[in-house]
Amino acid sequence: MIRVLGINGSPRGEKSRAFFLLEKSLEVCRNLGAEIDIIHLSKVYIEHCSGNYSENRELCNVENCIKTKDSFKYVLNKMLLADGIIFSTSVQWFGVSSLMKTLIDRLTSAENKEKLFDGKVAGFIAVAEEDGAMNAILQMVSAFNFMGFLIPPYAFVYSTGFYDDISKDIEAIEDAKRLGRNIILAIKAIQNIQNWWEI
Repeated sequence: MIRVLGINGSPRGEKSRAFFLLEKSLEVCRNLGAEIDIIHLSKVYIEHCSGNYSENRELCNVENCIKTKDSFKYVLNKMLLADGIIFSTSVQWFGVSSLMKTLIDRLTSAENKEKLFDGKVAGFIAVAEEDGAMNAILQMVSAFNFMGFLIPPYAFVYSTGFYDDISKDIEAIEDAKRLGRNIILAIKAIQNIQNWWEI
């Protein structure tokens, strides 16, 4: 069974345009037989990164990071169970939301030594009032690709404007559906290749 996790980084949660597009992607994944799970970062609490990597790289590890009294361990476990993850965010000052940025920072511990995300597939969605959607996507792409995620073709979806009614953004909706399809195709393609990242 293929598992796909959607992580919604918009502070507006289920009411957000970011989640609207995320749902379109996940619906395609579900229709293609995947098991779907969703995390709204607005409904969990993740403490800010303490920056151990800059102080002493040996201290930046999952064992230390999951000791915090927050939801990081819960979110990390959900991510590790997934074969693919679609990250969706609103745009705040030309970048990802503060919720998404905090998650990215904390995930440094999963990449520093263990490389826990090697072999997982990622896709990205960003929704902006005006500008910055592609900046936010590239911010996520650079971080998560460096963490070992495979990024398939057409893995970026963005919408700018349409704050009155995002259902009118037909192009973004079609892109979101294509993203869902390509996430599944990429997962299937690499499941038959053991340790593809070492080839």
